[in-house]
Amino acid sequence: MKKILFAAAVAASFFLPAAYAQNASGKPLIVRVAWPAGGAVDVTFRQIQPALQDALGQTVVVENLPGLSGALGAMNVASAAPDNAVVLGTSGPDLILAPLSIATAKYSPESFKLVAPLGTTDFILLSASKHSFKNVDELVAYVRKPGNPELSIGNIGYGSSSHIAAADFEARIGAKLMAVPYKGTASMVPDLVGGQIDLAFLPLAGPVVGLLKSGKVKAIGIASEQRNPDLPDVPTLNEGSSLKSFSHSVWSGLFVPTRVPDAEVARLNRASAEALGKPEFLRFVRENSSRVLGPLDTVQAANFFRDEIAKMRAVAKSINLQAQ
Repeated sequence: MKKILFAAAVAASFFLPAAYAQNASGKPLIVRVAWPAGGAVDVTFRQIQPALQDALGQTVVVENLPGLSGALGAMNVASAAPDNAVVLGTSGPDLILAPLSIATAKYSPESFKLVAPLGTTDFILLSASKHSFKNVDELVAYVRKPGNPELSIGNIGYGSSSHIAAADFEARIGAKLMAVPYKGTASMVPDLVGGQIDLAFLPLAGPVVGLLKSGKVKAIGIASEQRNPDLPDVPTLNEGSSLKSFSHSVWSGLFVPTRVPDAEVARLNRASAEALGKPEFLRFVRENSSRVLGPLDTVQAANFFRDEIAKMRAVAKSINLQAQ
């Protein structure tokens, strides 16, 4: 299960002495993961749990509360008892996007503080192997040419980060693609490999690298400003003439409600730095073709989260995303 979507980052470089390790409640720290057990976000938090527990000097328990694209877990943590004993583990983009796309997601991302990002994984645009286009300009030329059949593009649900990346891509190139929603990547990838769908934006994690190297899918380009060192021959989508400043990624993070005092946020931030800086975790990062985001202290993490909120809202507005 280690070849999965995730992202990892080192936040800072020190942690509080043991005398300050236990939070005021004296309870175990519950990391409520807003995604299913065994999934990308869940595996990442279970990977750092032992080191986080050691750094805090406090029992850390990972629990899952999936549903509503992460919104169910977010709302649960937002309304948890004010004893600082429950924190949220989730995908940052989906925490931002859920209230914009799901009518029952009754929270705002500003009701949370980002303690520490666990890193980032870029999206890569893939095509079924049956297609002849080799880069973004050839793909754009194909979809713009009158008479060519409409291409389909998979996503993992309305308002998901993969849907947003695809919709932004369509808007930028001025062409229409047929959106095909799936319940998750596990059901979408086989259809891409089999040619039932033509395109998909997927996180550049270990399984995707394997599919590319085996020739089961083709890479059109990475949604980043820089190439990935694990795939040095794959260009970014920005290297062609059709797109510029096109960047989409998935990052996981540890969050707390805004009512949590700054001192507690700093304690968790420093412990996260200790956990995320362990060689075992950094090896986990490299094995999954991801990249680090840090180090970020609490102020830098807050600024990063603020900028991500603004970015995702701007994209959502540009594609007229509506809550359903």
